[in-house]
Amino acid sequence: MRRTFTIVAVAASAVGLLAPAAGAAGKGDWHPAPTEPFVTSGVCSFTMKGDIVRDTTEARTLSTYPDGSVEVEEARGPLVIRFTNASTGRSVVRDVSGHALIRYLEDGGREYHFDGGGSIPVRVASPGFPPGWYILHGRFTVVGHTDGTRIFSDVHATVENLCETLT
Repeated sequence: MRRTFTIVAVAASAVGLLAPAAGAAGKGDWHPAPTEPFVTSGVCSFTMKGDIVRDTTEARTLSTYPDGSVEVEEARGPLVIRFTNASTGRSVVRDVSGHALIRYLEDGGREYHFDGGGSIPVRVASPGFPPGWYILHGRFTVVGHTDGTRIFSDVHATVENLCETLT
């Protein structure tokens, strides 16, 4: 099911969306930021498999903290994933390409500003986003806290729950 709406919701996920690359190129230089294939349980009522169809995403550091750790990172590029219900074999291909700014918070959390596509698992029921694997297309912000909760805000996007699509 796809729908468009504006919401503020709390969600939880143990999966990070983007991590700074160890030994990445210097500040401001673009470097590859590939997404690995995955198998995940505990989001949908079935195990979800993700195979990367196309990925030429890249990232760069925009600013760092005084200790040299990344404060703000920018990511961009094409990313297409085949999502498969491991129980039935039913699959769909989704283009989650886009642009994101990621702020690494001092407490270990992260703030993501997306323009384009996003693939976000939600593990714990919360207002507006029950558990599911969401594909969003548009503009939206997600804050990921160290306890695993995610706060979605300024969601101006189409939203698809792959748990429903692949059931």
